[in-house]
Formats: sequence, structure tokens, C-alpha cells
Amino acid sequence: MFKFGCVALLAMACSAVVPAAHARGGFFVAGQAGQATYDDSGFDEDSADTRALSLGYRWQAGSIAQVGVEVGGGRVDEITQDTSFTGYYAGSDSYGMDTRYAHVGANARVSFGQDSRWFAIGRMGYMGYQQDLSHSYTEYQGGQFLYSGEDTFSEDGGGAYFGGGLGMDITPNFNVNVMVNGYAYSGTDYDGNVDEDTASTTTLGLELRF
Repeated sequence: MFKFGCVALLAMACSAVVPAAHARGGFFVAGQAGQATYDDSGFDEDSADTRALSLGYRWQAGSIAQVGVEVGGGRVDEITQDTSFTGYYAGSDSYGMDTRYAHVGANARVSFGQDSRWFAIGRMGYMGYQQDLSHSYTEYQGGQFLYSGEDTFSEDGGGAYFGGGLGMDITPNFNVNVMVNGYAYSGTDYDGNVDEDTASTTTLGLELRF
């Protein structure tokens, strides 16, 4: 994330000596990196690093607006929770969860004037995910080792995503942006029950247009 931010800052500094950019519709590839937060993960740790890649196409829709479609995917790094207990019976439990997802949806951007480098961006669509959960444990009795093991489980589901942000064109084919995204999704847990959850991401992004 630090390296990603340095690239964005360098690009913004270089834009000061480049003539004003005039972005047009076309194909784009975008990368995002930042922080994801689960609103009710059930873990003591709710946030982790995230990164995503998307591609799509936007059509020119007037002098300052573009609308289009996007597809892509991303990953949220593992969040964990560790517990322990002591006494004649003693031991520890460690839980972990990481998430991978794919998305498809609509994407739009509106410049703040025909000669402005700055623009607003919005996106929304469908997201499908897979969460990989792990549980490792160890138990002792009277100071003597009893057993240890590990269980794994995967949960699939899907839902909606929506987001907005601000960006700046560095050249007619390249920009940097900051996005805030929300996710509302549901899936089936280990016991077959349906869970409904929400999450959010805050990311710094780079986009290349063709």
C-alpha cells in the first residue's frame, strides 16, 4: 500500500507540469489498494488490507460525462482471532478468515468542467464471494499435551456493491483516485443458516485508459 501511494503522489506531482488532460471514453484497467472493514465479522479483528483489479469500457455521454460497464475481482487479507484458557484443562484456539470476490456492474465518471483534471466517479453492481475460514486448536490436561488439530470451511455468497470517489487525470490516459465502497451481501454459514452482512473499503486507485 505504501508503494502504491508513492506512485500516486509522484503522478500528481508530475501533473503540475503537464498540460490539462482531456479524458475520453474507451477501455480502462484500474487497480485499487487500501483497507477493508467488516461491520459484523464476529472476530475481534474487523479490518485488513485489500486489493482489487477491474477492467471495463465507458462511452462518452456528453462533454463531461462517461458511462459504462466493469468486471473484476479482489481479495481481502486474513483477519484473525485468538483465544486461550487456563486451569487443569488449558489450551488455545485460533480463528481466521480471508475473502476473495468477483464483481460486474456499471461505472460512470463526471468531470468538474470541460478543462478540469478533477472528476467524480460512481459504481454499482453485483458481487459474488468466497470466504475461507480456518480454526486451529490445542489442548492440555494437567500440563500434558492432549491433542491439536485444524478445521477449514468455505462459505459462498453474493450481494450488491456501490461506491463513489474523486480522481484527478494526470494525462488523457491515466488518473489517480480515492474510492469508498460499500457491500451488502448474504451467504450460508456452516450450520446452513443465511447470514446477512455489510462491509466497506477505502482505497487509493490508479487507472489506465486505452
